[in-house]
Amino acid sequence: MWMARAEDDLFMAETVAAGSGPPWGTCYHVQQAVEKASKALIVAADEDPPRTHNLARLNIAVEPAMFEGEDDDMLASLTLWAIQQRDPADQPEPTAADAQAALAFGRRALHAAGSQLRG
Repeated sequence: MWMARAEDDLFMAETVAAGSGPPWGTCYHVQQAVEKASKALIVAADEDPPRTHNLARLNIAVEPAMFEGEDDDMLASLTLWAIQQRDPADQPEPTAADAQAALAFGRRALHAAGSQLRG
């Protein structure tokens, strides 16, 4: 169920981006997709996923970790943008380029999670 919801969130991110929606909407749904994909891997390992939206914390809980050091900035940015949309503050808004990078990351993350679950 976690992966199905992750795929739904990625679809929503792609729909927002294709419809010229706001970059924060794309980034928010990508964050949700990556969060749920990470939790799918944790549940598949017979563990309870941590109750957090922090992608870096979830990545640590996944064995083996889904993401390496070069992805740390994207994990942090997606986490910030998702939390920011729940509680808007004086944080930088994602740009259209950020949204496209987030989408590419989300596609890669869901592909990796799906491969790991099938493997």
